[in-house]
Amino acid sequence: MNRNLNSCPQTLNTTRICGDTAVETAIEVSKTGFTNMKPNAVILVNKNEVFDGIAASALVHFPINAAILFTDGNILSREVLNEIARLSPKGYDGIQIILVGNISRNVSMELNRCGFKTWRITGRNHYETACKIPAARKEFKNILIVSGENYSDALPAAYWSAHHGDPILYVQKNSIPSCTIEAIVNSNDINIYIFGSTSTISNTVETTLAKLTNVKHLARIDGDTPYEVAINFAKYKDPKTDFGWGRNYRDGHAFTFSTLKHPMETIAGVLFAHMGKHTPLLLIKEAIIPSVVEKYIRSVKPMPPKDMPRPPFMHGFILGDTSLISYPAQVMLENILSIDHEMMDMDTMVRMD
Repeated sequence: MNRNLNSCPQTLNTTRICGDTAVETAIEVSKTGFTNMKPNAVILVNKNEVFDGIAASALVHFPINAAILFTDGNILSREVLNEIARLSPKGYDGIQIILVGNISRNVSMELNRCGFKTWRITGRNHYETACKIPAARKEFKNILIVSGENYSDALPAAYWSAHHGDPILYVQKNSIPSCTIEAIVNSNDINIYIFGSTSTISNTVETTLAKLTNVKHLARIDGDTPYEVAINFAKYKDPKTDFGWGRNYRDGHAFTFSTLKHPMETIAGVLFAHMGKHTPLLLIKEAIIPSVVEKYIRSVKPMPPKDMPRPPFMHGFILGDTSLISYPAQVMLENILSIDHEMMDMDTMVRMD
């Protein structure tokens, strides 16, 4: 790994996960998440296929309980194979490696030669690949509908999918692929949640989905920007179905922070929604924290105590080194998340009085 402390700094309330590439970042996430436990399976996704990665997130959740790694489409790198060997997946229904989407059979054959049992989930395109995921998940109450043309509003859905196991299906702005309709119709009574505004998924698509006979309930999580969509979903809790993170109260919360420009690194972090602190995704920019993100975090962080700090505390996982998210941006996050900074400000005000 070509990294050093300068490119991968840590702070009291943030943990930065670094890799020189998305492949390496996914390995580092895997090492962080599965330090003393073995997953049942490992999910492999082509490092260049964002939509395959988003759809594959549902397979991370129990009972599959999988790490997610990235690979070249035709060749399995030594570093990825080493991480698979370290993980030594126990097997899910006898399967140890699940290859999702656009990956050559050469990769699965190499894994077979290494003694791993594999399962390929793939279609002619990412729409069809996603349509095969519900059958693999088997039991779920919700389906997440996202754009198959623009991934920006879909990234927060991937984190919930890894956390809860609800499959993700793709639509176009004004139309629904036949396999998406078929996958919904073949599910038992289902709740549908659309991610994104009408600028990415139209009212026409929403109306068509609502008319399907086995759709019990439909709602939309929207926002004027992807940053707002992520925040609105972090706050969202459907009172009818109990769907959603519901992080809309003051307490110690943890989030994963990443950028729109590096979606594969963002997808690598879905493991943090499945394990540990079970983090929703909040999107930031490379060198700045959007004001809507800062306002939201401040609205849910605990009020600083008058005396010694004590739990609950806030925490953030940052995906990528300083070339992806700058150190000044990390310091901004530290200041927003920290209770200590606010206590020091209060102390200064008291002394001035």
